[in-house]
Amino acid sequence: MVCEFLPVEYKKRLLEIATIDNLIAVGYTKKSAYQAKEKGIISDERCEKLVRVLGYRAKPVLIDALQDFARQLNYSISPY
Repeated sequence: MVCEFLPVEYKKRLLEIATIDNLIAVGYTKKSAYQAKEKGIISDERCEKLVRVLGYRAKPVLIDALQDFARQLNYSISPY
């Protein structure tokens, strides 16, 4: 559910911190894991699994995404 709303730039950051073994754990083959890291593309389903596999290592990325969303929300409803 998190990744469904996660902007692409944050998904790329999750891929950057993931190891090849982490990506294999979420269903990639070794070759496709390298390709995913290179291209920076991950499906929402695999992203969700990756967040679980990364655990606390994913937390800073998710917090940054949430703070970015909050800034955008505050900006869009600000009367100034």
